[in-house]
Amino acid sequence: MQLFMANAKAGLGGDPLLAVADVIQWGEVEKHMQADYWQAMFRKGGRAPYDYRTMFRALLIARWFGLSYPKLERALRVRLDFVLFCGFVIGNKMPDASTLNRFKMRLDEGGTLAAMFAEVDRQLSAQGIRVQPARGALVDAGIVRVKPSL
Repeated sequence: MQLFMANAKAGLGGDPLLAVADVIQWGEVEKHMQADYWQAMFRKGGRAPYDYRTMFRALLIARWFGLSYPKLERALRVRLDFVLFCGFVIGNKMPDASTLNRFKMRLDEGGTLAAMFAEVDRQLSAQGIRVQPARGALVDAGIVRVKPSL
């Protein structure tokens, strides 16, 4: 799977989203996240959690592309650039909409999410990069059964 991921990233070499991921200093963003809190919370048991860093990157995708969490859930299953940007592993289970929403709500407590978004924006601005949020979205094609023509 690692070879596939490396080849996929190489194949998307000019992808603007992946270029943005390369210029962000993620360690600086994560300082706002209080990693100890997340690691302690996830040690409570249950199934293995999603990495909090990949989950935050998914929230960035939702913000930049104007995606609801159900749309983001689907996009993480079909958009290779989104998966690579976030750091999820192809073939592993992806977070569902409610998991993404709960994660966002926890980050919203105390302003952590706003601080992290501000840090990303600050870093990109310092590099002369501005992410223009999507103004619209592609709509799935509708499939309609019709009477066959002869």
